[in-house]
Amino acid sequence: MKHIGKICIIGAGNMGGSIAGGIISCPGFEPGNLTVTAKTQATLERISTAYPGIRVMQDNAAAVSGADLVIVAVKPWQTADVAAEIRPAIDCRKCVIASVVAGISFVELAGMFRKESGDVPGLLRIIPNTAIALGRSTTFIASCRIPENILEDISELFGRMGKVVEVPEEMMAAGTALASCGIAYALKYLDAAMKGGAELGFGTLQAREIVISTMEGALALLKANGTMPQQEIDKVTTPGGLTFKGLTAMEEHGFSEAVLQGLAKSM
Repeated sequence: MKHIGKICIIGAGNMGGSIAGGIISCPGFEPGNLTVTAKTQATLERISTAYPGIRVMQDNAAAVSGADLVIVAVKPWQTADVAAEIRPAIDCRKCVIASVVAGISFVELAGMFRKESGDVPGLLRIIPNTAIALGRSTTFIASCRIPENILEDISELFGRMGKVVEVPEEMMAAGTALASCGIAYALKYLDAAMKGGAELGFGTLQAREIVISTMEGALALLKANGTMPQQEIDKVTTPGGLTFKGLTAMEEHGFSEAVLQGLAKSM
């Protein structure tokens, strides 16, 4: 990453903190090149304890000074105020602004970060999921006025923390639903299956391990065989058999339709 040296993350909530953890886990990255901000000292202490060596502060404007990449990871309604706070300290010639705030478009971001001179920094919209802290995120990236070499560096950085999918801006909402919100939807199935296992007579922790192991096996089949889920389902579903009866009951209660409706409502 020749062009991305110093990184600043504005906001140390669940997503900002997860991104910080993913970045400092990247081989060769110096923790001292990462600055993270938060409103409260308690949050800063939590982050600095979790990720020793990074810089933490409450002053957003001071934090972005000299940064090559500023990642804005705040709530949507806080974004405009944060932009106004850090805009004077942004060097549009070298600094790229990456928003991980869902639902705020490039047009809106450009308006927020446009300086009095009319200059606007290069903009990115980046939507990871919380597995980024473990290097297992699926991250969607859309860019606006970003030089190709800088975009390559950004993609390389996030590629070290999972899978990167570069998309046009109009696909960001779909990516958010499928992978960012989607990680919660996958966990919701696992939660229901674990509770079901406990009702079937397994201990809570034992049910947890069984469901996790089963899910890992299902994913391994798809990856190893290059198949779609229905192909693997067909292999274990005998007409009139137990699996068939279970799947039929799930569909009668709206399983697939519930998933589709959940994805649609996330956009």
